[in-house]
Amino acid sequence: MAPSDVTAESFSSRKVCLARAREHLANRSYKAARNTLTRGQRQWADLEFDHEALTLMGNIAFRQGRYREARGLLNRATRDADCHVEARFMLGRTLLESGRVEHAIRILDRILHDESELVPYRVHAGGALSVAYSALGLNKSSQDALEEAAHFGLISAQLLADEGFRLMRVGAYPEAEVQLAKGLQVDSTCEDAFFRLCNTLYIQGKTEPAMEVLAYGIEQSPEFVPFYTLMSELYSGRGQYKEAGAFLKRALEIVPDADDADQSRFMMAQALQRAGRTEAAIMGFKEVLQKHPRTRLKRDVQQRLKALQRRDKDARIERLINFPRKLQKRAYCAPNTLANVLTFVGAPVSQEDVAARVFRGTSTHWPEVFDYFKGVEKISWRGFFGTLDLLRRCIDVGIPVITTEYYGMSGHAIAVIGYNDQGGLVIAQDPRFLEPVEIPYSQFENAWQHDDALCIAVAPESERRRLPGISGDDERLVREFVDLLRKRNEGADETAMRAAAELSSTAPEKQAPLRILAEMALERRAFSELRQLCEEALRKWSDCFWAVRHLGDALWMDGDTAGALARYRQARRLDRRDETLSYAIGELLLSTGERKRGRGYLLRALHENVRFHRARLRLAQDLLETGDTDDARFHARLLIEYDPDHTAARELMASITGNTAVISHAEGARKANKEADRVREAADATDPDGGDDEAGEETGEEEVEIDLEDL
Repeated sequence: MAPSDVTAESFSSRKVCLARAREHLANRSYKAARNTLTRGQRQWADLEFDHEALTLMGNIAFRQGRYREARGLLNRATRDADCHVEARFMLGRTLLESGRVEHAIRILDRILHDESELVPYRVHAGGALSVAYSALGLNKSSQDALEEAAHFGLISAQLLADEGFRLMRVGAYPEAEVQLAKGLQVDSTCEDAFFRLCNTLYIQGKTEPAMEVLAYGIEQSPEFVPFYTLMSELYSGRGQYKEAGAFLKRALEIVPDADDADQSRFMMAQALQRAGRTEAAIMGFKEVLQKHPRTRLKRDVQQRLKALQRRDKDARIERLINFPRKLQKRAYCAPNTLANVLTFVGAPVSQEDVAARVFRGTSTHWPEVFDYFKGVEKISWRGFFGTLDLLRRCIDVGIPVITTEYYGMSGHAIAVIGYNDQGGLVIAQDPRFLEPVEIPYSQFENAWQHDDALCIAVAPESERRRLPGISGDDERLVREFVDLLRKRNEGADETAMRAAAELSSTAPEKQAPLRILAEMALERRAFSELRQLCEEALRKWSDCFWAVRHLGDALWMDGDTAGALARYRQARRLDRRDETLSYAIGELLLSTGERKRGRGYLLRALHENVRFHRARLRLAQDLLETGDTDDARFHARLLIEYDPDHTAARELMASITGNTAVISHAEGARKANKEADRVREAADATDPDGGDDEAGEETGEEEVEIDLEDL
């Protein structure tokens, strides 16, 4: 490439400028491509309104991880009737990568089925559409999109990479590995093939091959930032935090204003902290806030900064070594956690075997966990109400602790495997991630109190003496609480209410008995009683999420919608991660006629949990009521694909398309789901301890962005 390609300050024509920028893009020189267009805009001021230039700049922004900028540019390009299909395709991919999956589906689906569009774009739209459906867990639609794309007979590395993604999502990692390797044989520069192959290898425990693949990917595309962040994670998993930080630093040097730059800076500060460079870590966390004072990571950064700045010079850091790191399958967070803990203490078992004993319906509850441990041989265990000090004592003697943390009203099982008093962090093995997560003490204690910090410590039978000692009264309280939960789960409401009231009276410091009484009052629609219970809880614990949340329910049932909305918003300030709260706000706003905002919150609930069927059904019903049959049909179709026997969704879709189409779609969904289960079971038989999620590292709560104009 001639030096003038990079340094020229003027071009002979607009066409030459655009061609030069596109050449840089093809060579994966994204910075040079952007600089070329910037110089062109200085030469021709109206270039920023040209749909071809907007498309090209949007493509460059997409490659640099500047998704917000890319969306704006590509939206402007697509408003021009003469724009190329590339603009619509890139807009679909940008929406997909930035988490707006359902909006991306609509755009990509139109390209795939538009016979007037160019075949290569239709093919790749089908591949991207398959990825979008796979991300939502929709097996039939994902497979259908790939089959339509393959029908054209044009095989590309990107299409093979998209097929690899689909296989990853159903847990067929060896098959995904083959497809992704084929993709790189077709085109050794395909960034998605590199990234997904590395992830597939990493999930299978093949760290060294994953690093080799990624190193070669960086050689091919040295400006593709996701390669550097993934390489950082690989080094972090090996305990090489200095190297992990160096790769994150390089990522920020390449694109300092990427959409995930805050997260990269946060992760870099984490790496410095783990490497023992405390002062540098403090500077790193401060930089996150300086660069973006309103970052979504603000609370987590502030908690870590506060802990580091107040640290004791003798503060300890302890962590269990060689604790299993297996991803959960399906919704098996508790079975996975139990299996990992039992394997660690010398009583290995698979999460599938545990799930067969404890998994009920769609989740696991504490009574089943306690019952399960009663039948496990060669181990000792003890249930107790935890404190941070008790957790430290368990870790100090090599004992892992099973407990739960809550996202609003939704629980999640984790194993506590360490602590960091210097940074004020609990270290836990979260079954959704390969690498241990770090949770600030204050955040953990808030999320822990939903079940009054109930825990189970597990040790080999020969080391029973290492289990935490608890008093007879504490042991009785644990037993009574578990019995209360059992009665509640079995539907023995009257008995459960009496037990909860008695336990709340004898142990007024416990939240859970009061919470259970509140939940039962809500079910009976006894709003006055519910309000009294919530107000009592808030007098004791001013930041009690469930009490604020249910007080909003009580006010709404009493007709005070403004008061209910205020309480719901207060609850969101305490914890934004509860999809049921987003759903409640959406329903409330719809009931007051604020349809646009109400739909926005229903969409937020679906972003937080794509399988929140009640939110999707309510959204479809409201869309149909206002005459938006296309979007109503879309959501009803997705619901039927998740659950082919969903009566309300079938009736709604039948009112739009007729019953024949509903029956056909439901039958196709059953077959696709059955086939996906077969593939998953075959993969499980090959690797009984594997998982079915992509590798990742938790870095803080996520604020889902909702664009009301997209509704």
